[in-house]
Amino acid sequence: MIFCKERGERPVFTQADFEAFAAPTLEARMALIRARLDPKFAKAAKTIVPLLQTSSRPIFAHIAKHQRRHKNPPPNTWVAFSTSRRGYKMLPHLELGFWNDRLFLWLSCLRESKTVPQLLAGVEPMIEKLSGQWLMADDHTNKATVTLNPLALKQKITQFDTIKNAEFLIGQVYLAEDPIWTTPDDLWEEIQRRVTLLAPILNQLVQNVAAYQAKK
Repeated sequence: MIFCKERGERPVFTQADFEAFAAPTLEARMALIRARLDPKFAKAAKTIVPLLQTSSRPIFAHIAKHQRRHKNPPPNTWVAFSTSRRGYKMLPHLELGFWNDRLFLWLSCLRESKTVPQLLAGVEPMIEKLSGQWLMADDHTNKATVTLNPLALKQKITQFDTIKNAEFLIGQVYLAEDPIWTTPDDLWEEIQRRVTLLAPILNQLVQNVAAYQAKK
């Protein structure tokens, strides 16, 4: 896999991006998000979409608009990638986004996706084969994570299957103080590498959704 390195073809994520979350009001923060982060998400999507889609399955990018916020500024923001042009929360999807102190990349199955029984069927052995260090979480609204290991993986799958509000997320976060931020090219290549590794797992999840819908 040859990753995008040309400056005109990639987003340049830097530590200055976190400054958007220093704005204390909804209006000021949204202005910074729209001016600084959303254009970078749009550039990232031009590379990430081809890494995820197949000849028979298009992928659509959804940049968070935060339209339901009327008073409190958003604590995070993101771009999500799913097989639906209309939305993503009810489907397995990939998210790339910012909290005030970290960039995150998650393959996500949110609570809204639990309309599909056995959604995670077949992904455990695929995840166990992932190379490198990975993180897991069970709530996309919380920063808490655990390091991926066989026991944690089984626990997260069980939680997703048995606990009403539990979610399933696997990916990585890049804290604002991580040395990788000093070399934006390395960060962007790292993101692309992980997206490529997660793509087959997303494809399996999408197939699980399609199989269930075909039985209905």
